[in-house]
Amino acid sequence: MELRHLRYFVSVAEELHFRRAAEKLHIVQPALSKQISALERELGVQLLERDRRNVSLTEAGRMFLEEANALLAHADGAVVRTRAVGRGETGRLNIGFIQPALADLLPRSLRVFRQHYPDVVLTLSEATSRMAIERVVARSMHFAFTRLPVPPRPELCTEPVSEEPVVLVVSDAHPLATRSSVRLEDIAAFDVILVDRKVEPELHDYYVAACNAAGFSPRVAHEVNSTWVAIGLAAGNLGMAFAPASARIAAQRGVAYLPLEGDRLKLTMGAMWRSGARPAVLDNFLSLRPWETARARVTADG
Repeated sequence: MELRHLRYFVSVAEELHFRRAAEKLHIVQPALSKQISALERELGVQLLERDRRNVSLTEAGRMFLEEANALLAHADGAVVRTRAVGRGETGRLNIGFIQPALADLLPRSLRVFRQHYPDVVLTLSEATSRMAIERVVARSMHFAFTRLPVPPRPELCTEPVSEEPVVLVVSDAHPLATRSSVRLEDIAAFDVILVDRKVEPELHDYYVAACNAAGFSPRVAHEVNSTWVAIGLAAGNLGMAFAPASARIAAQRGVAYLPLEGDRLKLTMGAMWRSGARPAVLDNFLSLRPWETARARVTADG
């Protein structure tokens, strides 16, 4: 049995007239009669009572009409849904992000994308930069907002999205808390909290190298698994932490955010996805470039 046989039967059942049904289907009447008879033989039951003047449904025919309509509706729906997925208008988009993106860039970008593609299901996963790389390469993650640079790999595409200065986060009880800004050299005598090198090696090394360039080795009191944990420890006056300036948007209580003089340290946020063939839903996301709209809004808001 094929879907066209169901459509033939439904048309006859609705019209209760073979000629009108054949015209509706754009086939000749003898061919339609032959197909209905073949369907009845396949089912082993009579679906239609017909004579030279009248066509009517048997009890089995009425039941089969309900089932045929349901099957055709499901098949038509499957076609519509499949085509929508093929155009990227629905489906699932898996996005990874590092914590700083959650403060502003990620929600703004998703808001723009949702306005254009409301039927796409978004799956969001927090990940370190290294985790995001492996998941994008493995195709378990379509796209990620991550920190740049990342170790170059031929299967990865990256693009800078935004750049922001680094600030120092200290407890409001810290000796430096009342300053309007600090020099990097000013922190040489104080405890520092860093993200563990095993978690974010590039970020860890960046901060250590900056301190070395300023003439000192940082006094690392604690190593943690994220910037937000470092900020939390700083709030408890267990040391000072480096953080992107956007961390102030979701400000931690009990801390001061101190700009660094000389504009020395900056962090670059990047977009990352896998090279080669891409699902349509990712193509739509990349074509829309919602992070550019997000960046424009940030600039406008100051």
